[in-house]
Amino acid sequence: MLCNIQTIAPNSYKARTRRTPPISRQLPIADTLLTMMTRRVLSCAFVLLVAPVGPALAATDPAAPPLSTEGARLSLSTPEANKTALPDGPAPAARYGAEGTEWILFGTGFAHDFDASTDLNINIGYSIFFVDNIEWVLELGAWYHSQPGDNALSINPVMDFRWHFYNTGKTSFFANAGIGLLGATDNVPDKGTGFNFTPRIGVGLTHQISDDGTRLIAGLRWHHISNARLNGESRNPDRDAPMLYMQIAVPF
Repeated sequence: MLCNIQTIAPNSYKARTRRTPPISRQLPIADTLLTMMTRRVLSCAFVLLVAPVGPALAATDPAAPPLSTEGARLSLSTPEANKTALPDGPAPAARYGAEGTEWILFGTGFAHDFDASTDLNINIGYSIFFVDNIEWVLELGAWYHSQPGDNALSINPVMDFRWHFYNTGKTSFFANAGIGLLGATDNVPDKGTGFNFTPRIGVGLTHQISDDGTRLIAGLRWHHISNARLNGESRNPDRDAPMLYMQIAVPF
């Protein structure tokens, strides 16, 4: 019985010693834990030491920018992702003919009655699209009338309407109709009166000629000067002629 106990005891001891790792194998684990704890302590100490530096520097030098610890945070985003998208150039202008768009007009024109009278015109105007593709135009023109008898100068305020029945934005075609009043320095036509009406009707086109929206306008219209027989039939030698005109329209 005693022999059996002595035989088993050594085997049991050997088994227990095999299950317990040697101290040399336990040291790397301890070193690793110690290293991780040391790094964590140093990181906390760094934050605690750096955080007060900003206010201290600001108190020492008011002109110095405050130091912030936000920059120490880890960011996985690329510099391109942090860039704010900026628009390329100015915002695009409203489409030509859009309701509410306004324009300043500068123009000139030429009318000849295929006889002996020629009318030369310069003008300035303002227009607005009160609905899409319908334009209301106010125009002030100045005329030189070369005619039989005495030549004359005149002032001619006009109201006109233009319907842009075909409009691609870049180019448009329109029909127009309007009427104005003409006050001249002499009778126009000769043997007529110095006060007349100037109804008009015609067609034209516009085309964008610059990136800022400036447009060229060209057209052909019926040019008429008449006093509507206010002074009798004999004092109304009216004038009819085709008129070519051009204008520059600038966004307002």
